[in-house]
Amino acid sequence: MLIAKSIDEKPGSDDGYRLLLTHAWPPKLPASGADGFNPELAPPLESYQALKEGKMSYEQFAAEYEKALEPKAERLRRLNKQAKDFTITLLSYPDVKGHKIAQVVVDRCRKLGADDSAESKIKALQDPKA
Repeated sequence: MLIAKSIDEKPGSDDGYRLLLTHAWPPKLPASGADGFNPELAPPLESYQALKEGKMSYEQFAAEYEKALEPKAERLRRLNKQAKDFTITLLSYPDVKGHKIAQVVVDRCRKLGADDSAESKIKALQDPKA
């Protein structure tokens, strides 16, 4: 299972592996606040800043973030596969207007998982050995 949280949220007993998705380790987050750190999957800083300042809607931000994640599809597929075995909580920058920033990654992983599932079903229909 993949869960999105802000670095401002307290850890929960059901968080599982806590993976930080920011460009740099936030000073207010103690070393014990996350189990891993992946700046590669962090949102574009310019887009996040524009969202915080109200210069961009969440929908625009999410579209730009998803576009930035496109070249990282294989990493997202692996993350999604790992999340089938255990809970992974994705931690990112503070929420903006009630929107969890890491939710974009969760949603993208789910889309990739759905795409893979549909692709494998089609392949199985076309190839009896699959």
